[in-house]
Amino acid sequence: MRRSILALLLAAPAVAFSQAPPPLHVAPPQPRAEAPIVGEARMFMARYAQDLLEGRRAELAGRYDRRGAWRVGPSKVVFEPWSTIEANYARRWSAPSSFEWQDLVYEPAGPDAVTVIGRFLWGPGPDGRKPPVLFAYSALLVRQDGALRIRMEHESAAAEPAPRARRR
Repeated sequence: MRRSILALLLAAPAVAFSQAPPPLHVAPPQPRAEAPIVGEARMFMARYAQDLLEGRRAELAGRYDRRGAWRVGPSKVVFEPWSTIEANYARRWSAPSSFEWQDLVYEPAGPDAVTVIGRFLWGPGPDGRKPPVLFAYSALLVRQDGALRIRMEHESAAAEPAPRARRR
């Protein structure tokens, strides 16, 4: 009797471990419908690129939140009032010789806000002789007065050289 119980105790783990686990019935992820604000943000970013390429200073300033915006770079985090943003575009800003968004990702942050993350190629100088510079980019777009506007924008030049960008 003792031998039978001992044999049973020794055989039980072997039987338990030799059986395959039941198959997992995990459904593949279903594609989510794109939130309406993501479509609006895609249009915003496409028009933003056109405004940059065509040097539309007033339109560029108009893309920012009227309360002002956080500007983030490799060495600064600063809140700029809209009047400062408008003045910078009117007086000091120069259009790129080329510009191209790359790898933009849109993450809704609610029905009236979306985060945009990606990169861009900026062609410095009016003649396009200098190679384009690759930047990391992120922005928080919020709805204000029925339109998306930039509330926070981060731009940092990448260390790696950039390929040639599309010319205007």
